[in-house]
Amino acid sequence: MQFVDTGLGTVLKVKKYQEKKAHEELVHLLRSKDQEQAALSELNDRRESAMTEAVRISRSRVLELQTSRAFLRSLSAEIRQKEKKVDEIKVQESDKRTELVERTQAKQMVENLDQRRQAEFVREADRKEQRLIDVLAQRVTREL
Repeated sequence: MQFVDTGLGTVLKVKKYQEKKAHEELVHLLRSKDQEQAALSELNDRRESAMTEAVRISRSRVLELQTSRAFLRSLSAEIRQKEKKVDEIKVQESDKRTELVERTQAKQMVENLDQRRQAEFVREADRKEQRLIDVLAQRVTREL
């Protein structure tokens, strides 16, 4: 079967590019989310160890306790910010997944249309060829 230009080549290229771009953006978001979650996990570990240390030195001087409490507050604030950032990335990830699905469906629709047009072109060419064969066969039978 030969390739037939159905006029959808450019549209199909654009749809493929859009799908590829959305996929790349989704991969970037997933990497960002993983990095933020790793940083969040590290902060939680630091907070846990700081809290354990604060309990261990509970009979220490007031200055050490105040410093420890301030550090814990700071860590807690950082953790809240990281959690918020991870949540924002999750929302973006969800939106990007939806966009990727839509772009993939749009590309698939154009590909299907292109295939149908090509099949129709081939059927029409076959019909023309059959008509030509029929006409030639009629001429041959008339001459006999």
